[in-house]
Amino acid sequence: MSDADIDDDFDDDFVDDDDAKMVEEAETSVRTRLSSLEKRRLIDNLLEEKRLAKELKDDLDDLDNFDEDGDDWDDDF
Repeated sequence: MSDADIDDDFDDDFVDDDDAKMVEEAETSVRTRLSSLEKRRLIDNLLEEKRLAKELKDDLDDLDNFDEDGDDWDDDF
């Protein structure tokens, strides 16, 4: 094997390493973005649940203020 053949073999390895590094960086970037999107979805879901809980509580408070005979609202909010 000549020195030129050995050099050519190593050059291919470095190109593959660069490609592998680029692929790994791209995968890491995608995982990071997916993780961020998932966190955002979880936060949005939590905020929606809190909003619905508050709305339900407000509705229940309104029912508590409803007059016993069912046709009048109490004025002491």
